[in-house]
Amino acid sequence: MWWHILKQESQFILSHDPVYLGIDVGTSSVKAGFVSQSGEGLLQASSEYPTYYGPGGQVEQEPWDWWNAVVQAVQSLTTRSPQLAKQVRSLAVSCQAPTLLGIDSDGAPVGRGLIWMDRRAEGVCRCVLSPHQDYIHQYSYNRIDPYYMLSKLVWQKQFAPDAYKKTDCYLQINGWILYQLTGKKLIDVSNANLTQFLNVDTLDWDETIFRLLDLDIQKMPSIVPCYYSAGPIRPDVAHLLGLPVGTLVAAGCVDGSAVPYGLGLEEEGAIFEMSGTSSGIGVICDTPYFNPKLSLMKHVKDDKWFLKGSTSCSGGSLVWFRDKVEQTQDPSCFPVYSALAEQSVPGANGVLFLPYLNGERAPLWDSKLRGVLLGFSSATEKKDLLRAIMEGTGYALRTILDEFPIEIVLHSAIHGTGGGYRSRIWSQIKADILQMPIQVIQQQYDAAVLGVACIAMEAAGTPREQQYISVPETIYVPDPSTVPVYQKQYHRFRRLYAATRDLFHCEE
Repeated sequence: MWWHILKQESQFILSHDPVYLGIDVGTSSVKAGFVSQSGEGLLQASSEYPTYYGPGGQVEQEPWDWWNAVVQAVQSLTTRSPQLAKQVRSLAVSCQAPTLLGIDSDGAPVGRGLIWMDRRAEGVCRCVLSPHQDYIHQYSYNRIDPYYMLSKLVWQKQFAPDAYKKTDCYLQINGWILYQLTGKKLIDVSNANLTQFLNVDTLDWDETIFRLLDLDIQKMPSIVPCYYSAGPIRPDVAHLLGLPVGTLVAAGCVDGSAVPYGLGLEEEGAIFEMSGTSSGIGVICDTPYFNPKLSLMKHVKDDKWFLKGSTSCSGGSLVWFRDKVEQTQDPSCFPVYSALAEQSVPGANGVLFLPYLNGERAPLWDSKLRGVLLGFSSATEKKDLLRAIMEGTGYALRTILDEFPIEIVLHSAIHGTGGGYRSRIWSQIKADILQMPIQVIQQQYDAAVLGVACIAMEAAGTPREQQYISVPETIYVPDPSTVPVYQKQYHRFRRLYAATRDLFHCEE
């Protein structure tokens, strides 16, 4: 558990202005924070929970762990600042997605949740869903992949039929938290989209796919807008959390949708990157696009969408180097890594790194891929390895950027946020490789927490007062002198992937 104050708390308390609570249930922890109507982060806390890995690509988490972490994080806020807690008007929850989570008729979870990383449904995708792939692409605008809830649900009915029969309703993680807060069973439209059961054109469940796969549509909750007010928090839960009775609860959204909304990105063509353990880069669009190499995601705004690609191991590659190569867990090493990488040269003295340590999502969608390190010799130094890792994640992002529809990529800069942008050299490397300026919004506050707090504001009828991206802290401009070497290395990167891909599938 941790907390920090991001402004003079006493100054804000005296104003008695409304406060909004944003909660993000991520892949490894819950982050919760108080946010003012002007978009200032006031106080933030987090609480972690475990992930359970099993054979055949199984990746699960306990639903009660999510709820207990929410309770701990919010209690940390309300205990630390009872006055701010009294000023809370509304809250909303964002979450990692998609997840397969069933609850029974008594509201109890039917086993652990199968989170987005779970790959056990790969066989289902090949054998059951592939005959329907044209239709699935038509209504969902997304590819068939174990990532989506659709494949996981088909797997459950086939291989865990008792769990399927016992399930009364399927919820996403924020829907599970919403159920604990209000007793209502709902799903916001951004999460509904990532189940792959949503018809993008009608914004309702696609009845045909349920008939084709013999699935019960009655097990799905009602779809509502992200800013929909589900009503007040249950009084007993309000007392448990230390929040005012009557606090409104909004439906919330996918964490990936909360980020661009919190950054104020709504105009078509706006590009953003959230840089963390994994990295996602997206482009806002006014109409849905189908690209089998990318994910179509629903923006919080009713008439907006965005295409997004995610590389699974960006910052995670440096964590791997720290944990497995250096065999330490000292977080202070990351500034040292940046300083060392800066001592190397563009192209890392010929060293090339494919950052596919745990497979890859967009645009490759291949869980069997693994990392590759090419071109090191007895002369290679630590600084070259570190720079190669940073450059490799930049090349992976460029493979995503190259897939964006050229007709909507009109903006001249990328809006960057997240922990990866604390490194000056890594930020410059990405600007050079992507050949676009990067406007860094280096918030101390979690971007998803800010975004979902904005949803809470809207649900309460008090839209935010400002756009949070109005003043970027730093702008990284591509260095023209690096273009030749990075163009050459990027082509080598693509060729290296093509040359090694089949090696990871040799057992098939």
